Amino acid sequence: MSTDNSGRAILFFFVKFCLLAPLCLVAWWLLLPYYGWLIGQASGVVLLHVARTPITSMTIEPAGPLNTETLLVYGVEGVKRRFPIGLLVTNVAPYIALILSTAHLGWVRRLKILLLGIAVLSLGHIVYIVLAFSFFQRIAMSREIPTALAQLFLTAPFLLWIILAYWDRLSAYFAAPAAQKDE
Repeated sequence: MSTDNSGRAILFFFVKFCLLAPLCLVAWWLLLPYYGWLIGQASGVVLLHVARTPITSMTIEPAGPLNTETLLVYGVEGVKRRFPIGLLVTNVAPYIALILSTAHLGWVRRLKILLLGIAVLSLGHIVYIVLAFSFFQRIAMSREIPTALAQLFLTAPFLLWIILAYWDRLSAYFAAPAAQKDE
């Protein structure tokens, strides 16, 4: 592939991503209360049965522009515990935009990669909520923990995109030097 074609492909990807990312964000934020309810239920099951937290209720409070300040609210022994999840779960939208912008993927593979990546991100959201709920007092004393986790959640869509969309190319690239050494 020539450098000129590579440059065009990168530019075309960038333009597609810049067009799709805002659309995916708006769509995701509009769906956020429903997704929040799903991960709230899943997190609640783990908290109730594994962490033995006496959760009596779970609700979602949509808030902010386009639901960006949505709260997950658990009732525990008559006390409402609120967790802001709006920005926590927003990393799904750029992941979707990245996968939709990637040129070399067929539709079946694209769908598989989308579903697998969203499942991984969702599992991360659930684990974060369970840990944040279980250890909120310790975390409140150590501000570096939420900062580190925020950095992980910000980069996760890009790491997943590189690994899932380009795994075949990455493995071939790293296998080539090893095969040359064997000769």
